Amino acid sequence: MAHSTKETTEEAAAALLLALGRYGQSNPKEETPEFVRDKLQELEKELSDISDAKKSGYLEAQEKSPGLCDDAFKLQHLRCEIFNVKPAAKRIVAYWDKRLEIFGPERAFLPLTLSHALKDDTSSLHVGFLRNTLQKDDAGRAILFVDPSRFPPDQAYDRHSMVRALWYNIHSAIEEDDVQRKGVVIIAHPEHVARSQIDQKLMKMNVTCIRGCLPVRIAAFHVCNPPFFFELLFPIVKLLMGERLRKRIKIHSDRNGKKNKSTKGEGSVEESTVIRKLVDKYG
Repeated sequence: MAHSTKETTEEAAAALLLALGRYGQSNPKEETPEFVRDKLQELEKELSDISDAKKSGYLEAQEKSPGLCDDAFKLQHLRCEIFNVKPAAKRIVAYWDKRLEIFGPERAFLPLTLSHALKDDTSSLHVGFLRNTLQKDDAGRAILFVDPSRFPPDQAYDRHSMVRALWYNIHSAIEEDDVQRKGVVIIAHPEHVARSQIDQKLMKMNVTCIRGCLPVRIAAFHVCNPPFFFELLFPIVKLLMGERLRKRIKIHSDRNGKKNKSTKGEGSVEESTVIRKLVDKYG
């Protein structure tokens, strides 16, 4: 019986490792209390080596809201960078610079809650272009759902408010330690989006936040049934994303009953089946 239990445990561990490695993502580090303590100390040293002029936003956050710069916050950034302290320190500095830019000095140092930093962003949150599904994939990654067809027509909205909604949803996903370690999977369903709803400025703002600021590991970016004009837009999207995020893009298309072979990074049949079930539920 014990032997059978051991085999079951090993099989489960092997399956998890397979699931974690599906997207070519580095596996999370094993975190012992000593390892975490040492890395936090190394991170503090790395942050102290950055000149005050280059980390003014971070210093202001430390002064005005030290609770938002605690070890838990720093650990999010360490996990995002697989405990490489130099890029983690750079991300923390960029995070506070970007948070100041997006939220403004009045709200940047408030908690990211509906009654504080996002108290004026209810309408943008109700648009729901990015939603935390509260579901996980088989490796324990959080699943986020994007539907640009939910944007108001003719870009009748405040871009900064929409970006704040993105920050809120991503932060809600990474509240769990396990998601910080394993990352998130984004499923985009642009099938019904109109050209007038394609906002390249907002797209750039969102991608910039995800790329080097928010402490989130993007395991995969699935795009399901993109519209015909997506092929014209896709090169711009890829350019904005940078090399690391570009490698995470997978396309799932049934246009004219055939898979779109002209776009690189097509998803597998198994992936597409799972993705479409989620699209049916949230799209």
